[in-house]
Amino acid sequence: MTKNQSQFIRFLFFIVGIGILLLVFFLTKRDVELTSIDIFFWISIGIMYLVFSVPFFFSDINISNFSGKIPKMTILWAGILSYIGTSILVLRLLLTHVILLNSAIIIQSILLFIFAFIVYLAFFASSHARKVAAQETGKQQYINQMKPKAQTLLISINSLPSEHYNTQKSLVKTIEDIRFIYPVDNGAGDNLEQQIIRSLNLLSEYCSSILSGASVSNLESEALNLQMLVKERKLLRN
Repeated sequence: MTKNQSQFIRFLFFIVGIGILLLVFFLTKRDVELTSIDIFFWISIGIMYLVFSVPFFFSDINISNFSGKIPKMTILWAGILSYIGTSILVLRLLLTHVILLNSAIIIQSILLFIFAFIVYLAFFASSHARKVAAQETGKQQYINQMKPKAQTLLISINSLPSEHYNTQKSLVKTIEDIRFIYPVDNGAGDNLEQQIIRSLNLLSEYCSSILSGASVSNLESEALNLQMLVKERKLLRN
């Protein structure tokens, strides 16, 4: 079933439901003059039907991602059942003259406001929270790669022969600085972070070669390059 077909079927059910309510109304109240309580009663029934129909028009349950969708639907259905249950109780109290019409209108208005707030929390607020979380994850994607690579490189650096002491000392300080690099907005640091990752990978290769007994002449220059990249990246702040 396509999305358009699904929406059409939901809309069709919605219209049929309205038709049934109108049929019941005209069969029971066709020749009866409506009182204020009657009008309020039928308006309340109509609102309850609209509230019950909300999930059929806003539901976005995705079976491939239950964890992200089900909680807000649970919140929504809890709000719907609470609203309808309380509204039925208010109508019963009104029809048995326990409360006055004005009191019933006030209670129903408050209930409708609370339900609207629940809908906002269930759909719009949760969607905004997921969007913000995705943005934060995006800002940290390279940093999350960079910091573990730096710590892995540190192990190799500490094992370098003594003739690389100065470079070793410089790299240790640079890796310490990497720990204090934080995300910045709008991807401003992405290019530098990617360059830092490439430099870390290159330095790891150099260290591995040195520890294997090979001669590497570019270790010091690459260490200086990494140091400059990290200093430049640390200058970027929100």
